[in-house]
Amino acid sequence: MAKHYKYRDDNQLIIDLLKNDSLAIFYVFYNHFNSLLKYNVIKATKGKVLDYSDLVQDLYLYISNNNWEKLRRYDSSMPFVNWFSVVSYRFFKDSVRSMIDSVDKMPISHIENNNISFSSNEIDTFTMDVKNILKDFEPPRDKSILEAFLLKDEEPSVIATRFGVTIDNLYNIKRRALVRLRKKLV
Repeated sequence: MAKHYKYRDDNQLIIDLLKNDSLAIFYVFYNHFNSLLKYNVIKATKGKVLDYSDLVQDLYLYISNNNWEKLRRYDSSMPFVNWFSVVSYRFFKDSVRSMIDSVDKMPISHIENNNISFSSNEIDTFTMDVKNILKDFEPPRDKSILEAFLLKDEEPSVIATRFGVTIDNLYNIKRRALVRLRKKLV
């Protein structure tokens, strides 16, 4: 029999989230507020097709980052649903804005057009470094996408088809994976 989160009040929900209670996390991000999140994604993205589950996962990481720093700023004088709605909408809107502003959409194959050249030894070293860095990178889908872009120089349309995502979503996945990779390297 599956366990379900028993909502009592906003204060208890906050306490349970701060304790990383998996039932409370599932309740907020995947169950009770699912319709609200879908609505905010549609409103923030203005109908662009994006991977909803990736956005919700990123929202969870954003709110839970630094020991739930964002949640600790929650003002209990307002209903949790209001706070969560505002935070999620702003996060989704910022995510879309950063995707549009992202400059890293240029595939490596276009670097040649900028008169940049590398010796064969530099390329081999780069390839080995990237393979070592990506060796333990998670999740596997993100690792495979980065390998396709960085090591195999595959066309975005081919990669998107293989993973069953749109080109825009592919670049979003790539951007987020690169951000996580940079944090891992620091």
